[in-house]
Amino acid sequence: MLTRHLNGPAVTVIRELLGIRKGEFAKRCEIDPGYLTKLENGSRQPSPSVMRRIALGLGVGIEVISYPVEQKAAA
Repeated sequence: MLTRHLNGPAVTVIRELLGIRKGEFAKRCEIDPGYLTKLENGSRQPSPSVMRRIALGLGVGIEVISYPVEQKAAA
């Protein structure tokens, strides 16, 4: 089964290229600025709904800010 993990550095690069401040972006995505920091530095992974809000806030597809990860099926 494949799932997607957020590529935090990609979010940071795109956000900065768009000229969006971290606090402004967190507000746009309806998440806490501290949580956004953790997402961007890779120490946390968001829920699928938060990942969609981040992609929407950047104006990109989820594939642009994430990568596929294969999860092993439970035995």
